[in-house]
Amino acid sequence: MKASLLSVMPALLVLASAASALADGRSQKYRSNGCEVERKFDDDGKSETKVDCKPGYGRAYVGAGKEEFRQGGCEIKREWKPNGEYKEEVKCK
Repeated sequence: MKASLLSVMPALLVLASAASALADGRSQKYRSNGCEVERKFDDDGKSETKVDCKPGYGRAYVGAGKEEFRQGGCEIKREWKPNGEYKEEVKCK
C-alpha cells in the first residue's frame, strides 16, 4: 500500500501546482457577433472586460460619442464612431 501511495504522490503535487497557477487569474478571448471580447478575472474578485467591434456588422450608432458611468461596483467606458466602430471597457471591483 505504501508503494502505491508513493507512486501517486508526484502526480498529486503536479495537479496541486497547476491548480494554484490557474487560480492566480483567468482570462478569456472570443468573438461574438463580429466583436472581439477579452475578459480577465482576478482572485480578488476584480474583473475587466474589453469589447472591440469593427464596422459593418449591423450596428446602428448615429454619430460619434463617448460615455463613462458607474453601475454598481463597475466603471463602464463606451466609445462609438459614425463608421460603426464600437469599443467598450468594463472594470469591476
